[in-house]
Amino acid sequence: MPKLQVLFRRRKKPDGSGNADLARDLSIALCIKFCLLGILWWAFFAGKKVPVDAGSVERVLLNPSMNRLQEKP
Repeated sequence: MPKLQVLFRRRKKPDGSGNADLARDLSIALCIKFCLLGILWWAFFAGKKVPVDAGSVERVLLNPSMNRLQEKP
């Protein structure tokens, strides 16, 4: 755990600007976020294909009983 404290430790600068620390912290946070999103995508969505045929698409799109744009009486 002490290694993480060293990674996120704030350094005092003589000129008082903390932009470099902020940029580093944001970069680390974004890298962690993208790694976690990649892991979630790989775990739940990668390789999962849904077979779709033209007939089923036609039945759903051209079926007048399922048309929600029809006016109500």
